[in-house]
Amino acid sequence: MTIRGDTIKKLITLSILGVVILGVVMLSGCIDGGNNTTSETATPIVELINCKGQGAMPQLLSTGELDAVIAWQPKPALLETEGVGKVITYSGDLPPEGKWKNHPCCVMVVSEDALENKNYAVHEFVKLIVLATKEMEKNKTLAIEASAYWLGVEREVEEKSIPHIKFSSDPKLIENGVLDFVEVMRKQGALSGRLNTTDKEKAMNTLFNFEIYNEVVKEIENNLTGNPPSEIPTLRIAHLPSDHHAALSVAATYPELFKNKYGLYLKEIEPKERYELYSQDKKIADIELILVSEGGAKIMTLMAQNQIDVGFNGVPPAVFSIDKGTKGKIVCALNSEGSAVVVRKDVPANNWDEFITWIKEQHKEGKMVKIGHPLPVSIQYVMIKSALEYENITYTE
Repeated sequence: MTIRGDTIKKLITLSILGVVILGVVMLSGCIDGGNNTTSETATPIVELINCKGQGAMPQLLSTGELDAVIAWQPKPALLETEGVGKVITYSGDLPPEGKWKNHPCCVMVVSEDALENKNYAVHEFVKLIVLATKEMEKNKTLAIEASAYWLGVEREVEEKSIPHIKFSSDPKLIENGVLDFVEVMRKQGALSGRLNTTDKEKAMNTLFNFEIYNEVVKEIENNLTGNPPSEIPTLRIAHLPSDHHAALSVAATYPELFKNKYGLYLKEIEPKERYELYSQDKKIADIELILVSEGGAKIMTLMAQNQIDVGFNGVPPAVFSIDKGTKGKIVCALNSEGSAVVVRKDVPANNWDEFITWIKEQHKEGKMVKIGHPLPVSIQYVMIKSALEYENITYTE
């Protein structure tokens, strides 16, 4: 049988095309094949589990339902102290190297309504938090003791936890780190509103209010005080069960320190719930503290519903909520770093690299490693996804 020349050309073309297609298929199925591997194109070898907070993590690790968790302090310290798990890496050391060093964690977000209608009270409360942060910088024991009392944990837990948290109130120090989170979240498809932009100046102006912090620092440096209005507002302040918010617990636990040294202090009315804010012995605000165990996303939901004025929570929940239209601004920082990856105590890994190796070994045996995180759009969630993607570890949720 004679084959025509044009037929031969077609057969050659189809053969080449077949080889190309086969190569693409082989590459797309290669788990360790480089940066083109994604959770959508390759077989998942890790399952990310939403723990809906951190309360269930000890039980889930103990029963083997989870192999590891990423959590904010003091949960990692508590898991180690109770013998449930072991820390293999702190958040500042997650890959890629240097990316998460000094990463911003928790911030103070104030509703735009409170900034407008309760400005003086907000101003003085921010000042108190700045002063509390300064006192903690000089004496970490304040943070250890106040956090142990507020969180109801043993002092030993806070002695393990506090050294891995970096406290700072200056919002300018976290500006670039917050914008990095915005970019990571945008690339992960979490942003679709006001912050779905590559314009960093626009994102910064949407997220931050630097004016109050700058005024507060100037007043502290020059020992200045303002004139409070006659009306005494109520500030509704939501916070998490975390020593990341030690500035708040220190201010509430040691009123005499701040009264004697600065004339600005909280008077306890009902422990851990109701206080009065005084400046130079004049009452300037009633303070209601609201403990939110579900996570920062819940705090920002409360702000969107106008149920709180101030939120102490992580950067991603603030970014996500403000992106969706919540009218609030980051007015000061609270801390950087302060999270860790903890594996179940029987997992044969003592550092991140060994953990990645173990994940791959488990996959070869047909087992999927399960990693718990507090909530989607938490800092911990953003970082663990980024670290796994860097290692070309595919995941499902």
